[in-house]
Amino acid sequence: MKREQLFLRNQILEQNPSNQKQTNLYKKVRDHIKKTGFIINPLLVVKDKNNYKVVHGNNRYLAGVELGLKEFPVEVLEDDEVKTIRKAAETYQEVNLDE
Repeated sequence: MKREQLFLRNQILEQNPSNQKQTNLYKKVRDHIKKTGFIINPLLVVKDKNNYKVVHGNNRYLAGVELGLKEFPVEVLEDDEVKTIRKAAETYQEVNLDE
């Protein structure tokens, strides 16, 4: 299934409160965006009424907002894709905690 790819204005994107920024990663992402002026990988979002909620890419979103970006590249996910991505992220975190 091909995902819808868009550029969305900052005003219609919402941070997912369950995604907390990771300090070291956040700093690296922010520095990269500051250096290049853009975000390479799109944020993964889900439609939520009139807005879009960030599912994956929270550090990119927060760093872009801090740096004054007005638009963000996004891919819009379907509900079943969100569940799969969340499960994969949980598994990834568990594996890293075991190391």
